[in-house]
Amino acid sequence: MQPPYTPDNYSLDESIGYLISRARALMAASLDRALAEFGMTHAQFGIFRKLMDAQSDMTTGDLAREWCYDTGAMTRMLDRLEEKGFVTRDRSRTDRRVVHVRLSDKGRALADQMSGAAIEALNHHLRGFSADEVEQFKTFLRRMIANA
Repeated sequence: MQPPYTPDNYSLDESIGYLISRARALMAASLDRALAEFGMTHAQFGIFRKLMDAQSDMTTGDLAREWCYDTGAMTRMLDRLEEKGFVTRDRSRTDRRVVHVRLSDKGRALADQMSGAAIEALNHHLRGFSADEVEQFKTFLRRMIANA
């Protein structure tokens, strides 16, 4: 199978990486606007939503690995979420290096409203896509992630 790009056919404006990056930036800006009323950014919401969907407490390390952040960056992000009252953190009693993170009561109370605002913003970017096209698109992205 011939690779999709060659020096003869490569153009930055048509590069998958550029298009994904541009789409991500535009979606992030939309999410930031939609979540502003809650004092939440798109990056914070991703972590918040991961905690919301988790079956059990997550650790700072779990979140850092999931989002490909270093632990220092994740700690700073969690500092901001904790300052806003959206999450709580507790050190493990058996291993002081481990910090468990969970949604606070305030976070759980606002979770549905914040998710609704985020869903509306994301759906705006998917206007004109059929449900099958969205599923196919997600399949393609998962394949790219697996190829990494």
